[in-house]
Amino acid sequence: MNARTVVLPMVALGVALVAWWQSAPVGQGPTPSATWRVGPLDEFAHARNYHELPAESPLRLSFSCGEPRYVYVMSNSAEDGTLLLHPSPELDGCPENPLPAGRTVLPGALRGRELAWTTRAEIRATTCYVVVASEAPVPELEALLPRLRRWSNKALTDRSMQVTNPRGDVEVAGVPRATWPAKVLARAAALAVAAVEVNGPMRADEHLPGTWSAAVRVRERGP
Repeated sequence: MNARTVVLPMVALGVALVAWWQSAPVGQGPTPSATWRVGPLDEFAHARNYHELPAESPLRLSFSCGEPRYVYVMSNSAEDGTLLLHPSPELDGCPENPLPAGRTVLPGALRGRELAWTTRAEIRATTCYVVVASEAPVPELEALLPRLRRWSNKALTDRSMQVTNPRGDVEVAGVPRATWPAKVLARAAALAVAAVEVNGPMRADEHLPGTWSAAVRVRERGP
């Protein structure tokens, strides 16, 4: 077999894939990529949509982009309402926005140990996790951040990951059994309703230029 007949098409395919990966609508920068990781750090798996997982399963997000991005990660379930995963002011070791160009694994690391959120226990239906990435701060989300319950490793002396209430005298947003408290989050969550692939290049938001989103839904595995 002539090697050129094999190598040249493979090279062309590789070039096409790179161009597709980096492509974006006119006026927008490189498309970011997000991959959901579930399980222990040394033997994690990529999350599938409607993935059935044991309660308290470790969860991380691998985010990458060729340019800095403001990244917001949140979850919603009937029992918990909307929780803030990133950026959480109560989470030591969590990278600040904007995330730098390249790859960042959230929620970060503290004292040489990789952090992880966990799937919450006793969630009867599904939990939807969303990530929104933007070239600039998203005002709708920035205004929401101080009002959401959030993940923290400051509540207990052992620095374990817990969900805590927002600080200060604020009206809590995203309460249990309420819908997503921001339209951009609702649009992101809608992507996962019938999605087959939930990892990889993020989807450009329909209404906010320079903004992308992705989502995944998980279920708690029964006994």
